[in-house]
Amino acid sequence: MAIHTVDLAIRTHQGLVRTRNQDSYRVDAEQGIAILADGMGGHRSGEVASRIAVEAALGELQTGQPANRSDGTESLLRVGQSVEVANKALLDMCVVHPELSGMGTTLVLAIFRDGRIYHAHVGDSRLYRVRYGRMRRLTRDHSLIQQMIDDGVFMNRTQAREAGVRDNVLTRSLGMQRQAEVDVGDALLVSGDTYLICSDGLHGMLSDTLISRILRDPDGDLEEQVQALIDAALQAGGNDNVTAVLIRPRL
Repeated sequence: MAIHTVDLAIRTHQGLVRTRNQDSYRVDAEQGIAILADGMGGHRSGEVASRIAVEAALGELQTGQPANRSDGTESLLRVGQSVEVANKALLDMCVVHPELSGMGTTLVLAIFRDGRIYHAHVGDSRLYRVRYGRMRRLTRDHSLIQQMIDDGVFMNRTQAREAGVRDNVLTRSLGMQRQAEVDVGDALLVSGDTYLICSDGLHGMLSDTLISRILRDPDGDLEEQVQALIDAALQAGGNDNVTAVLIRPRL
């Protein structure tokens, strides 16, 4: 198995409206792992949920390697299982601390190995890929607005928003049900790829076109690019916590 080390640049900000930052992230550049969670819940429980989720998922990915390490199916199962482990960790915490009952979080993660990216997610935190200056979203939001578009109720997000549908109503999250419903996927890596993992505080404030414009240079400085993303989200209103993780695998 070839594990790809990665170059990383990360920024997080509580935004201009929120009093706390409920986003959490964990990365392991040597093992090519990046994880982000956007917590939900009253008081500080959202912060607790996102932190527990990313720590549990990272621990599972670092210690639980596939028996057949060159098997892509095993790698897909592993990333899905890591999200399920995070979900169980949240539920177990609520048993010990009932005051945290009702906390939840999104989760999106990626691991780079054997010339591929393997990813998993629940909720509306996103994973994007920028290749040859073009950006593609690799995840699909588990949100009411996305579901209504998929079902043909509305043609696009603008139309749904004008009808009063909010962006932040989730149809899936961790910590709410015993069985997590996880989406997994994989894709081939190409030299020069840049990957973005972000919370909805970024993609909810900026269009994909603007995000793509900031990230279009494959040789651009990751630190400058990630700071430009955060600055743009704050300039657009900064209505939510905003976190961005930029990743370039070393091939």
